[in-house]
Amino acid sequence: YVDRKEIPHLILCGSAGVGKTTVAKALCEEVGCDYMMINGSDESGIDTFRMKIKNYASSMSLMGAKKVIIIDEADYLNPNSTQPAMRAAMEEFAHNCTFIMTCNYPNKIIPAIHSRTQGFHIEHLDQEQFVSRAATVLITEGIDLNEANFEVLEQYTTACYPDLRKCLNMLQQNCTNGIL
Repeated sequence: YVDRKEIPHLILCGSAGVGKTTVAKALCEEVGCDYMMINGSDESGIDTFRMKIKNYASSMSLMGAKKVIIIDEADYLNPNSTQPAMRAAMEEFAHNCTFIMTCNYPNKIIPAIHSRTQGFHIEHLDQEQFVSRAATVLITEGIDLNEANFEVLEQYTTACYPDLRKCLNMLQQNCTNGIL
């Protein structure tokens, strides 16, 4: 997608904290397109569709590329009103706007949307990869992973696995001046 500078309609699904939203944003930034974020659990009604989504999708990008609407937690969108309206918008504005939806429960997305998207299930890291990724983030942030800090890291990763976002947030809250 990045090489072609084209993003199709996507559904990114997986458990909490695996990086679905991060992947969606990174993809948009790599392609260099304008994008808008909608939180489906906060803005799940038809008014959000009418006022935000439709207005954004129908306008042209300032950068000349397709625009993208990232709908985080799309599985919370109303399946009787908002999701059918989204399906129609995906077709109507396909020349100008792409939709990327993230969800924890893909079965809550109506079949008509599934048939118009490419779906990707993002698996959580195994425990060893999880600890390694958390350690990499800490090192990047200047935290010395001495033996005592590594023991603390293992406690956090054990408590939070498989939610990497939760683990990193807790580590960040408890780090002061480079010390865990």
